[in-house]
Amino acid sequence: MKNKFIPLDCGDDVILFENNTYKVSKLRELVIRQFIKKWRQEICTYKTQIKNDLVGSLFSSISAGDESIPFSEIKLNAAKDCQVLKIDGKGWQKGKLEIKIFIYPNSHKPNSVCLEFHPDEPIEIK
Repeated sequence: MKNKFIPLDCGDDVILFENNTYKVSKLRELVIRQFIKKWRQEICTYKTQIKNDLVGSLFSSISAGDESIPFSEIKLNAAKDCQVLKIDGKGWQKGKLEIKIFIYPNSHKPNSVCLEFHPDEPIEIK
């Protein structure tokens, strides 16, 4: 059986980009921190009155005529070439890392980052 992707759930797995190496847990933390930092910088640039702790409130809903459409989730995707070293694996694997950022503007649910590895070579599960 072949998988299309491998979820990177183990925080101790390692991701190698061209020049930098990260543990999965650290990369998740850096991605969400940088995203929120950049969003807040843009908000400050335009001098809006949105509180820092409500980053997602900017797009919590949109208007379509007289209708308000609330958003429960905002999802951003990115992909980057990399290599992954899984703790339980057989060495470095080449492929693409898909990074998914989830922002929950109308919820107390914490923002999150999902990392999925798409190997160049199919993985066979026994």
